[in-house]
Formats: sequence, C-alpha cells, structure tokens
Amino acid sequence: MRIELSFSAICLVFCLLFRSATAQTVARTDSSAFDRYAACKFSDGLTVVETSPLAPGIHVRTVQTLNGPRQIEMVEGRRVMFAYPEKDFYANVKVEILPEKNYADTRQFLIDNFDFTLASGDGNTRNYGLKPVQHGIDVRGLDRDKLEGGVLGLYLLLDDTSRMVITIYFLNQEPKDRSFQTMEEYRVMRDRFLVTYTACIGGQRG
Repeated sequence: MRIELSFSAICLVFCLLFRSATAQTVARTDSSAFDRYAACKFSDGLTVVETSPLAPGIHVRTVQTLNGPRQIEMVEGRRVMFAYPEKDFYANVKVEILPEKNYADTRQFLIDNFDFTLASGDGNTRNYGLKPVQHGIDVRGLDRDKLEGGVLGLYLLLDDTSRMVITIYFLNQEPKDRSFQTMEEYRVMRDRFLVTYTACIGGQRG
C-alpha cells in the first residue's frame, strides 16, 4: 500500500505545536537547557533569526508509524529559525526534551516515524552519505530529489545524553529568497550546517 505524506504536510502539523507562548504559565524546565541550540555560530553568515517556545499546555503529540500512530510525550520544546542575511527562512529547527521515564520507547517511535516518512515515496531519498553519529549525536535524514515543495530535507537528531530530540526542516523558498539555486548547492550548505550544528550542540563530542 502506498502511503502519501508530503514533507510540507508533516512540517505544517508539527509547526502548529510551536506557536508563540501566551500569558499562561505551566511548570517548565530551566530555559537555559535550550540555550546552546540557538547560540551556534556559522562561518557563512547563517544566523538564528527567531525563537519561540512550545505553546503552553502542549506536552504530547502524535506521530505516524508503519504500525499505526504513536504518542510522543515531551517535557518542553523550542522552535529555532535560521536564515541567511536578506533571505527567507533556511531551516526550521524543533528542539524537545523527552521524559526520562519512557525515553527508550519514545526514541524508537521517532525513528519509526522517520521510517514511515521515508516509506511514503514522496520524491525523497535517504541520505546514506551521513555518518550515523556526528559529535556524539545520532543523525538520520532524507531529502527531496528536486527543488520543489516547501521542505527539501527532514533530519532527525537524537542526543541520548540529554534526552533531546532535534528535528530539522531544510526549507525551500522562491529562488530570489534562498541562498542556493541548485540541488548540489543545497547539499553542500546542508552538510555544512549539519557538521557545524552537531559540533556546537554536541560540545565537540566524538
């Protein structure tokens, strides 16, 4: 059975969970746990242009797997948006802290969700050129085969030492609003981002 699921649809559903917080308050972790995910420096001019917390009261989301829907519990989350100077958003990065009590199961559900997306056959290919572990962080990703759609790449990063899951959406824009014009340029910039970002958030581990 062919499973139809677009990158853009996945991003839209996930993005709805990360709207700016209202005046409501809930018990949260120390926000400094997220500092390093929005403080990384890039040599090519890429910078963080927007950050926002997970909407108050949202501590669970549903993901699809080949074996049906699964619940992903989270302690807290942040959205971190990256862009090049005078360009539209380049990457939408979601950072979540997972609960300790069921971390192993939740981690597997996220991997199963990645496999589900890959199996959709929606013009995407897994990036087998990636090292499976970069700077101590488990990394897997897939990309579109052409410059089309709203999301060109989906990357799942798992940091077992801090129970953090980082989901990266590499975004497509109109040619004048993006810093790459070919898939080869996209891949070069994507790889540079992943190497720099994992080194930053992983503290140069491994």
